[in-house]
Amino acid sequence: MYVFHELVWDGYLSGSAAVYSKMGLEELLGRADKLSVSGYAAGMLGTTPTLTVQVEQSFDQARWMPRNAQAEINALALSTTTDTNFAGQDGDPTARPGAPYARLRISLAGANAAGQLRIWVTGTDPDFE
Repeated sequence: MYVFHELVWDGYLSGSAAVYSKMGLEELLGRADKLSVSGYAAGMLGTTPTLTVQVEQSFDQARWMPRNAQAEINALALSTTTDTNFAGQDGDPTARPGAPYARLRISLAGANAAGQLRIWVTGTDPDFE
């Protein structure tokens, strides 16, 4: 069984434009049958900020599509007074086609949403060594 645990985002995010996990990790993230996403949001600002994290996959690293119909972390309400921990996973790998590359699409919503995010991904694949 192959397992990895990788920090894929560590930075300040402001506004609603999507950002993506660190470049260069797409092949590593794509190797795993199952991805678990976890992290925390700190120092959040704005009115009713929410976080969405969606695993995207690609066969060619040019055209990306959601790995699952619903985001792994979907419009999670973030606290503006304390840190918010979060976690999600990408579901049953036998229920969807897999592609050799994967990344995370990360976005905030809410009026003037901003704050520090750290996100890790743990990947497991019983067939990969």
